[in-house]
Amino acid sequence: MFATESTPGLQENIYQISTFWKAARSLGYPSAVWRLPHTRKIKLLISVRQGIQKMKPDLETLPACFLLHSFATSSDNDASMLEGDLIFTIADTGQIEDTVNKLGEEHPLMKQFLEKAAQISDKSNPEMVGKEWLFPAEATGESAEERFKDSVRQAITSIKAGDLTKIVLSRTKTLKHAEDFDPFQAFQKLHRAYPSAFVSLVNLPEQNEMWLGATPETLVSVDTAGIFRTTSLAGTQVAQQPNGHEEEIRDIRWGQKEIHEQALVSRYIVECFKKIRLREYHESGPKTVKAGNLYHLRTDFVVNTHEVNFPELGTVMLRLLHPTSAVCGTPKEAALQFISEKENYDRSFYSGYLGPVQVDQESALFVNLRTLRLSDGVATLFAGAGITEDSDPQREWEETEMKCETLLRVLI
Repeated sequence: MFATESTPGLQENIYQISTFWKAARSLGYPSAVWRLPHTRKIKLLISVRQGIQKMKPDLETLPACFLLHSFATSSDNDASMLEGDLIFTIADTGQIEDTVNKLGEEHPLMKQFLEKAAQISDKSNPEMVGKEWLFPAEATGESAEERFKDSVRQAITSIKAGDLTKIVLSRTKTLKHAEDFDPFQAFQKLHRAYPSAFVSLVNLPEQNEMWLGATPETLVSVDTAGIFRTTSLAGTQVAQQPNGHEEEIRDIRWGQKEIHEQALVSRYIVECFKKIRLREYHESGPKTVKAGNLYHLRTDFVVNTHEVNFPELGTVMLRLLHPTSAVCGTPKEAALQFISEKENYDRSFYSGYLGPVQVDQESALFVNLRTLRLSDGVATLFAGAGITEDSDPQREWEETEMKCETLLRVLI
C-alpha cells in the first residue's frame, strides 16, 4: 500500500481514504479528515497508539497532529490532540502521496488496521446523504425560538446598561439521523460544496461523538515560510433569496449594526497585538466574502514571523485570541459570564477551534463554526449571532437559522 506504484484514479483513492477512515472508526482509533480552504488536497490523520491526549497547545513543539479545543475551559492544557501515527494525502492530481506511517509495516497494530480495511466493503450510493437520512427530532418544552429571543432581549438590556459592548449568543438545532447515515459521504458533499471553507470530519471514540463542519473563519495559521495569519469575521447576510435570486457581491450593502460588530472583532485582534508590543502587521479589509449561502465582512491580518523575530507568535496569539469576540463578546470575562448564565447548554467544541498542527510543517487552526455533532443517532447543529445594542431579536433568530441552513442545504 505504501510502495510507489501505478496511481489509481481520483475516485478510487477517495474510496480508499474512506475505507481507511471507516477502518479506524471500527477499531476505535481517533481520526480526522479535512481539506484546507481553496485547496483540493484531502488529508486523513489516524491516531493509533495514544488515542486522544490532553496537551498544552504549543504549536511550535507539538508533533504532527490534529488539535481540538473547546469554547471555554479552566485549563490551558485542555486541548485534545490526535497524534498523526498515520497520515494520508490525496493530492490535486488524485494521487495518494506524502503518506506518514510511524508504526512501520510489521507493527501488530498496523497489520490489524490493514486487515480491518481489507474487510470493509463500501457498497453505498455516493449520494446517500439525503432527506431519508436526516430528519427533525420531536420538539419538547418551551419554544427554542422564544428562549433564544428572550436571551437576546436580556443581552440588549445589559449592553445598554453598559455591562457589555457585544455578546455572542448561540443555540442548537437537533435532528435525528438514520443508523446507516454515512458521515464520510457527508464530508465529501461539504468538501465539494464549500471550496472556500475548512471542511473537516473528526471521530472522537472516547466521547462517542463525531464533529462535521465547514467553517469560514481562520483563527491562527503559520505556513512553512513563517507567515502568520488571522482574520476577523462578523456580520451576516443571506446570499440567495427565497425566490432563488442570488445577490452579487458588488451589490451587498452593510448596515451600521454589522459594521460595528465587525469593527469590534478587528479591534480585539489589534489589542492582542498591542499586548505583545507587535506593530509590524499588515491589515487588509474589511471586505465582503461569501461562505456557503452567506455573506460576511472579513479583515485579514498578516505577520512575517521571521522579519519580527517572533517564531512563537502562533502559540502566543492563539492563547490571547481564543475565544475571540467573534464567538464570545466584549469585554471577554463579562461576556463569558453572561453566556454561562443564559445559554443553558455546554458549547463543547462548537466555537472552540480545530485543525492540523505541524502537518507538512504548517499549522492551521479554525474557529469551529457551521458545525454539527453526531452522537447516539442525534445530529446537533450549532449557530450563534453577535448581539449589539442595535440588534433585533427576530433578525438574530433568523440569522441563526440561516447559519444552520449552510450545512443542511447540502446534507438534506
